Amino acid sequence: MRIAIISGASSGIGKSIAKEIDLLHLDEIWLIARNETRLKNLKSELNTASRCFPLDLSQHSSYDILKEELSHESYSVEYLVLSAGVGYNGEFDTLTLDEIRSTVDINCSALAMLSSLVTPYVKENGKIICIASGAGFLPQPYFNVYASSKAFAISFSRGLRQELKSKKIRVTAVCPGPVDTEFFSGLKDVKEYKKKYLISPERVAKGALRAACKNKAVYSPTLSIKLVHLASKIIPTSILLKFYK
Repeated sequence: MRIAIISGASSGIGKSIAKEIDLLHLDEIWLIARNETRLKNLKSELNTASRCFPLDLSQHSSYDILKEELSHESYSVEYLVLSAGVGYNGEFDTLTLDEIRSTVDINCSALAMLSSLVTPYVKENGKIICIASGAGFLPQPYFNVYASSKAFAISFSRGLRQELKSKKIRVTAVCPGPVDTEFFSGLKDVKEYKKKYLISPERVAKGALRAACKNKAVYSPTLSIKLVHLASKIIPTSILLKFYK
């Protein structure tokens, strides 16, 4: 059975990718997120047979449930989309311990654990899409834990890509800038200039699938983030941070 598994599917980029994968005529799409109502609403919008898994990926019991479900059939995972993510901005010493823990648990631990669980079911020419962020290209004061977690996501994705190369499994890190989602609108005191660079989650989703099919290691959908990525490679970080506002 040819399936796609999407974490963070209830909103934002994950939801948009689910709608794009719906057009590919797989046998099933597995939708993972904490909000069951939103998952069911998304399921009703899809033509592909879909299963809802209202799970909190910061809880180890969630992986036991998924492991059990994967053991029931001979599954071939065509797409694994790692889109679950959280983040909080502001001065580091104003973040709560729960906010810090949640960011690391979901953006780092859950990313690696879900990959570990599902990768054995990804077959040749299967695709793993890791929704990282342009924030991961550089340290970001006042968005430090989130940016650091996304640096982990990029590094993890690239390392996994190299490991799976011999199995002809494609791994792509998707690194957008600001995206017009609930996540962005929930941030505090966002600089006005960042709002000018907002793009839609639908644009990110379409580009992410194209990039995965082209076997790109890293995909950034806008010129501004491509330039940030380039700058991070050729200009010392200490210099770049002097311009951070």
